[in-house]
Amino acid sequence: MLLKEGKIGNVKLKNRIIMLPTVTNLSNEGFVSEREVEYYKRRSKGVSLVIVGASYVNKLGKFFVNQIGIDDDDKIQGLRKLSEVIHQNGAQAAIQLAMHNPKYKPSDFTKEQIQGFVQDFISGAIRAKKAGFDAVELHFAHGWFVNQFLSPDTNKRTDEYGGNFEGRTKFALDILREVKKTIPEMTVICRINGSDFTDEGFTIEESARFAKLLEYHGADALDISGGVSSTSEYHISPMGIEDKPLIGIAKRIKENVTIPVIAVDKLGSVYDWEKILEEGIADFIGIARGLIGDPDLVKKLIKGQEDIRYCIHCNQACIAYIQKGLSVSCMINPEVGREKEFEVKTDKPLNIAVIGGGPAGMSAAKYLAKKGHNVTLFERENKLGGQLNVAKVPPHKQEIGKVIEYLENDLKKYNVKVHLNKKISLNEIKEMPYDKIVIATGSKPAKINLDADIKPYTAIEVLEGNIPKGKDIAIIGGGLTGLETAEYLAEKGKNVTVLEIKGEVGEGIYPMVKKLLLNRLKELKVDIITNALIKEISGGKLMYTSKDTYKVVKVEDVVLAVGNLPDTEFEELKNENRYYFIGDCKTVASAVEAIRDGAELSLII
Repeated sequence: MLLKEGKIGNVKLKNRIIMLPTVTNLSNEGFVSEREVEYYKRRSKGVSLVIVGASYVNKLGKFFVNQIGIDDDDKIQGLRKLSEVIHQNGAQAAIQLAMHNPKYKPSDFTKEQIQGFVQDFISGAIRAKKAGFDAVELHFAHGWFVNQFLSPDTNKRTDEYGGNFEGRTKFALDILREVKKTIPEMTVICRINGSDFTDEGFTIEESARFAKLLEYHGADALDISGGVSSTSEYHISPMGIEDKPLIGIAKRIKENVTIPVIAVDKLGSVYDWEKILEEGIADFIGIARGLIGDPDLVKKLIKGQEDIRYCIHCNQACIAYIQKGLSVSCMINPEVGREKEFEVKTDKPLNIAVIGGGPAGMSAAKYLAKKGHNVTLFERENKLGGQLNVAKVPPHKQEIGKVIEYLENDLKKYNVKVHLNKKISLNEIKEMPYDKIVIATGSKPAKINLDADIKPYTAIEVLEGNIPKGKDIAIIGGGLTGLETAEYLAEKGKNVTVLEIKGEVGEGIYPMVKKLLLNRLKELKVDIITNALIKEISGGKLMYTSKDTYKVVKVEDVVLAVGNLPDTEFEELKNENRYYFIGDCKTVASAVEAIRDGAELSLII
């Protein structure tokens, strides 16, 4: 079924796999950049339809710093480059028309302004046609501007654009109806929420009614998503959310319409996709993050290859980067948005040693070998992966293990020589007969001085399997590692208290992931204490002050989760030209940064 031909409106599709729209932040002040062209060029080989993501139809509706625009005729030339490169690779081209500005709510605008917004969508569709696109998608989901009109939670208008179901759907239906009236031959897809998943939001019952109206007014297909900004785990589901979270609502919508339905979000493996189609739950499979991570996914599927690099749903470099104003990236594919840079091969192959087989070292070895160098990797432990082996241990983090698997496969693919159980000393590294040596020895747990009568564990020791014997556990440090270790121990039946010196735990954690993690800790009855300054640990008690109040916690064991410090074993080599320091031994950061650091090294050697 996946490779069976299909059709949406006037557009014939060679298979049932569609690249879904995402913001990339690769444009240049709304104009298509060469990086954006390369991004879509890389991903349009194999899929039947590419939907270019979230083009704003007016300046008011631009939210992301380098979001693509379709608000003016001066954008058409660049947009045509996108449609052309997509067509050249054998796919059909669509573009999503959108407005998003959370500063405003539906009641902030006059009827005349709303009618003007309808015209903006029409103008966007006209530009899409002039730019060579075969279809447009109207973004009516995710708490974006039009979705705010649909939801009784956000639409408090009392005129014909608010109130009852008919009023709340009027804006969206006006857009669809007028686009179809103006360009009747244009294929139009509507992205809608099957549910907002909020107490007062758009419900599945309303969505089923809405779907029928969209079909009646000319929609050629429905892209069924869900969730708004406060419930975004339903449309960009992270680790810890079960596969196929939206499949039930897609099925419900499908039962109410005759036009094609596109299933989306964390849909599992190709076997799951096939089953979704075979059971008639949906007509097409929509993929976004999966094609960011593995642009060759569909090509591999067509050839029957098994080495598909499935998304691990970490959201650390796609969604999190975009929301920080950075361009899209990916933990398992640091080439994203820089595809052309990583195509360059060396004409002077070097013999290169990489010391350390963690994420940075493995990534450096892969990309240096891919470029054409002869690479040998040395790892002191009996397996590769470094701290990724610890990161995959906490509940809901098992998908991290795929990163190790993918990198190991790449090392084999590019003929990297790997030596395990090989500790390299400072004297040995100086005598190594390599042209270049990459130092990727990672970091070590930081320690703090404690007035304590018990020896504390480190979080890494705990996650490596050294479980404290006591029942009452205090974890000092409320960052990601501390909170995940708390969940790990609480699930093993421990009574866990997390003490954080700052006013809030989870600093730097992506908000959606933080929300879900804190909810799980609450269910596990983990006690979280902020503004906690540890004074003394003795006699089974931990004494601390919080907001000038002296308090006591019962404790049998203590776990330190106060961050990491760079490994400094080879520090004296930093100023020598032969050596390159990457990853945590240079600057402690996340696995995303470590893998990217390793990959980027290949661009300068």
